[in-house]
Amino acid sequence: MLRICPLSSLLACLAGLVLLPSHAAMADPMRGEASFTAGTVGGGTCSFVDYPLSPGLFATGIGPSNWASGGKCGACLQVNGPRGSVKVMIVDSCPSCQQNRLNLFDDAFRKIGDPTDGIIPVTFDIVSCGITSPLWVRNKVGASKYFFSMQVLNANFPVTALHVSTDGGNRWEETSRQNYNYFEKEGKGGFGKDRVMVRISCSNGRQVILPDVSMAEKAETSTPVNC
Repeated sequence: MLRICPLSSLLACLAGLVLLPSHAAMADPMRGEASFTAGTVGGGTCSFVDYPLSPGLFATGIGPSNWASGGKCGACLQVNGPRGSVKVMIVDSCPSCQQNRLNLFDDAFRKIGDPTDGIIPVTFDIVSCGITSPLWVRNKVGASKYFFSMQVLNANFPVTALHVSTDGGNRWEETSRQNYNYFEKEGKGGFGKDRVMVRISCSNGRQVILPDVSMAEKAETSTPVNC
C-alpha cells in the first residue's frame, strides 16, 4: 500500500522541499524524428510496473543518444509534429533508434502524425510533467537494509540524484542510478537500517526529502510535494 506522510510529519516533509530557480525546458528545442510502437508502460526499460500515467500524458521510448543510461526515465517531453503537439513521458529505451529518434507509443503518434507515414519529423523539449499528485519512491523486489534498490516515480522533472541518510540528515550518502531505473548503493550493499531518510534532487534545482522510508522490499513511500 502507498504510505502517505502522516499529518504529524507533514511539516517535516514540506521542509524538505528546497525551492531553487526552475528550468522548465531545454534552451532550444531538439530536432529529430519519431516512429511508433505498441508498447506498454510497465514493459519498458524504466521498470514502471503498475504505474498509471497521469491524465493527458502519453508514453515514449528514446534512442541511445538521449537515453543517458536510464537518466531520462520519467522525464516528460513536449513533442511537436506535422499534425499537432503531445506531452509524453520517457518510459523505455529504443536501442535501434538513430540520433534524436523518439519511439512514441502509437496513441501519442496518432496525435501528431499519420501512422501511414511510419516516421515523421518532430521537435521536442523537456518540460514539467504537470503532475498534481505526490512524488513517491518504491523499493525493488529483494530490497532490505542489506540491499538498497529504489526507484522514484511521478516526479515532474527528471531525477538527477538520490541520497540516503541514516543519521537524521547530518550525513548523506550517494547512490548510483542503474540503466533499469533503480538507484543502488555502490557495491550492491545496504545501509544497515530498517528506516532511512531519502533526498531526491531534480533537474529544475529542487530537492525533496522523505524523512521516514522503509527499506522493506516493494515498500512504497510518498511525500505530499513534488519537484
